[in-house]
Amino acid sequence: MIRIKHTIPALVLALVSVIGVSCSGDHDDTGMEYAPNMYDPVGYEPYKQLEPNKINPNGLNMRLPARGTVARPNYHTTFGTGDSAVRDLMIYNIPKDSIAIAERVLQNPIPLNDKTLEEGKILYGRYCTHCHGEGGKGDGLVGQVYKGVPNYSVGDYATMNDGHIYHVITHGKGRMWPHGSQMTPEERWKIVHYVHKLQQGE
Repeated sequence: MIRIKHTIPALVLALVSVIGVSCSGDHDDTGMEYAPNMYDPVGYEPYKQLEPNKINPNGLNMRLPARGTVARPNYHTTFGTGDSAVRDLMIYNIPKDSIAIAERVLQNPIPLNDKTLEEGKILYGRYCTHCHGEGGKGDGLVGQVYKGVPNYSVGDYATMNDGHIYHVITHGKGRMWPHGSQMTPEERWKIVHYVHKLQQGE
């Protein structure tokens, strides 16, 4: 009984102390952080590591690229060999607002065959179906909410050429966002092949 008498006031005093310490007049104070690594981002230097590299200059883990170089991902940039090789797929600097130029000058450099068509179908399913629908009718689940997604087999959409489709995939158009950063040029051209199939209502 005596222990309970002394214990209860001690618990109350401890509770009041904790509350008093936790309450602060400073509204910017976040209080105690139990896992600061979860809250505060850690900035990592891409060319450095925790222990300096003793071989490379300045403790770098990687060598800096040569001055003036431009990073190019490991794309397949050409198809075929010898005289039948197609031009560099990476060269594409037609501005977003120049779709007429793309329609006039661009042609699909990737050969149309069962393999590339099947790959285009897979890529279309991955990147396009949610808006354009499986059959290209504009009836994907997201397309039903967005409204105005075209049906590839109707009107002017049925006659869109290689350049038009590739340009729109790259830069976007209207409510369609650009997908150039999400797909390699090779993948975009394969989707162009498959969109042509959908234009025929297949």
